[in-house]
Amino acid sequence: MSTLDAINNRWGQGTLQAGRIAKQPKWAMRRELPSPAYTTRWRQLLTVHAK
Repeated sequence: MSTLDAINNRWGQGTLQAGRIAKQPKWAMRRELPSPAYTTRWRQLLTVHAK
């Protein structure tokens, strides 16, 4: 716990948490229009480019 405390003191409270603590995400992926084969057809995966 002292290591967790040290990291959280340096990088901000909540940077690291114990794995057993459930936390609600601040965002969720939109799932309105997935392809029927979104896990099996590589050509249908979205590509993201950063500037």
